[in-house]
Amino acid sequence: MKRFNLLYNTTMGLTHIGRYKIQHELGHGAMGVVYKANDTIIDRTVAIKTIKLGKMLSSFKEKDILELFYQEVRIAGKLSHPNIATIYDAGQHYDIHYFVMEYVNGVPLKNVITEKLPLNLYDKVRILIMIANALHYAHQRGVIHRDIKPANIMLLEDYQAKIMDFGIAMLSTAKDAMCRPTQDKILGTPSYMSPEQISGQELDRMTDVFSLGALSYEFITGRKAFPASDITSLFHKIKMEDPIAPHRILPEINEALGECIMGALKKNKEERYQSASEFADSLVIFLNKSEKEGSQSARSPVEYANKDFLLALKKNYAFFSDFTLDELHTIIKISKKNTFKANDIIFKENTIGNTMYIIISGQIKITKVFSPDDAPTLLNRLKVGDCFGEMAIMESAPRFATASCETDCILIAINEVVLRNSEPRLCLKLYRNLALILSEKLRKSDSKVNALQAKQREQDISSYPPPV
Repeated sequence: MKRFNLLYNTTMGLTHIGRYKIQHELGHGAMGVVYKANDTIIDRTVAIKTIKLGKMLSSFKEKDILELFYQEVRIAGKLSHPNIATIYDAGQHYDIHYFVMEYVNGVPLKNVITEKLPLNLYDKVRILIMIANALHYAHQRGVIHRDIKPANIMLLEDYQAKIMDFGIAMLSTAKDAMCRPTQDKILGTPSYMSPEQISGQELDRMTDVFSLGALSYEFITGRKAFPASDITSLFHKIKMEDPIAPHRILPEINEALGECIMGALKKNKEERYQSASEFADSLVIFLNKSEKEGSQSARSPVEYANKDFLLALKKNYAFFSDFTLDELHTIIKISKKNTFKANDIIFKENTIGNTMYIIISGQIKITKVFSPDDAPTLLNRLKVGDCFGEMAIMESAPRFATASCETDCILIAINEVVLRNSEPRLCLKLYRNLALILSEKLRKSDSKVNALQAKQREQDISSYPPPV
């Protein structure tokens, strides 16, 4: 252990790791020290995570430590999502093993909870939806986090969230669909472990769903789901006792929201939400219903949906062209009406959304930043009757551009989750129409590319010297 202690002590005075200039220490992670640094080649602020071997438990061997460390690099490096911290680089600098990741300038959700930072209930629910959908993205790619907790979620200024620290994550593959605890050790944070995790059973994505439920409970109520004075009683509660219903802790918490959270905390994983996405959907439906009921506006979206308005939608948008007026009226009836002030941002580029919008008053501008050093480029201006954000209905991909208000605006917000659960037939019809349009755009794009390639080949041939 002497060599390990020497490594730890010398790294405290680091000025550089490879091409990265150390600025200061950010904190101590589960497996090492994390530094804020500057990439001196491309002038980018990054975070660097290093192994802190001198602080590790003696039961771990160096080989095991390195295996877990580089496992995080391999696993997190497979993920590219706006709400998951990105891995840029990895390497070894003398005796220091490190990897470089996106620098996230935010506040850990743990601090938000303990310091009781001001967030309204609806904003909290939106943040939970974001986390759940990002976790579902990881699960779809075979990644199980196994340590979802408030300390591993960073909250940014614009209320975007980032999942951090895949240090004990595991990959599930066709060959190994379930994941056993490494070397019979239980890894994770006790207060957020699932019953199967503390029992040392095989793990799948459902363990993350339970941990997310425990995180959600604490985020919404300010109290841990399973408060206990020692590890034995904590594990007993997780396996045998249900938490107090959230609405009984805080009367302002809607009982329906409490039921959503409790659905993620079922002891039997077969009774839980079967995916993080399913949990997110339940929160979206709650949020949509609550915001519609809480609206003080005298006019609902339906009042804007007169015959001329609906006919204009059918005429101007191919994805609505084969909808009947009654079908369009139904879609608008179940949708929310959102009001915005001039300069408000509807959504930002590279964020995830599941809502498309129809403008019923005001003007929207669509902009995109093509280079970090450049001002946003104006792509389009939209007026009354225009739709935007429709691709969010089909896929949970990052937004291509930013939509913001040039004037005060009123929008109809068509949410994919609400539409899918309320009117599955109409949602399927919209899916199909959008898919056909996207397919046609891809075919046209392929034709243009093929034409450009053919032209380039002709130019290359004509530039050859004539035969002697």
